[in-house]
Amino acid sequence: MSPESHEPDNLNESLTPHPINTNSFTSHELILNLEEGVELIINKLALREAIILDLFGGQFSQVPNAINIDIIADSGIRASVADLLTKLPKNSIDEIIASNPQADFIEQAAIALKLGGRIYINATKGNPFGRLPNSEILERLKLIVIQVNSPLAPRFAHQKFSRQTPRSDGTLDIPIFSIKTTILEKIK
Repeated sequence: MSPESHEPDNLNESLTPHPINTNSFTSHELILNLEEGVELIINKLALREAIILDLFGGQFSQVPNAINIDIIADSGIRASVADLLTKLPKNSIDEIIASNPQADFIEQAAIALKLGGRIYINATKGNPFGRLPNSEILERLKLIVIQVNSPLAPRFAHQKFSRQTPRSDGTLDIPIFSIKTTILEKIK
């Protein structure tokens, strides 16, 4: 365990399943608080299940097989992204998706991400939380850029993107062509 955290540094430290039944969990079945959400993820890790996190997923995740993390979640884990990420074991998460991110998350996400794991950021060019840190920070986080601000990846084309405050015409929807995908990968 790291000295500043009570969380395991890697999967070789004690990951023991706890009472939450992870076999019946789907993204639309239940709402978990922060502690229950961490327990769910630890259980899935102990069972060697792949973990995909949908950060800022809104009320319901639009990403198949992902665990929704949002302070407004009506399914998944109702918690702050930053609070959840800091409680996860280092190098434990297979994939992290942040669609229309609403807060800084890249540094905490990089720590939780497995080697070879990817972070997908789907955001408009105007979203400050969709921008990459400088190259020195990326290098310190052991992240390489696979693609930057490319057209929305096809696997996310079915998603609906919304803004928190209406545009001048009163709409909340963000046109799909305005969303760009950036992909980062964790290396040694």
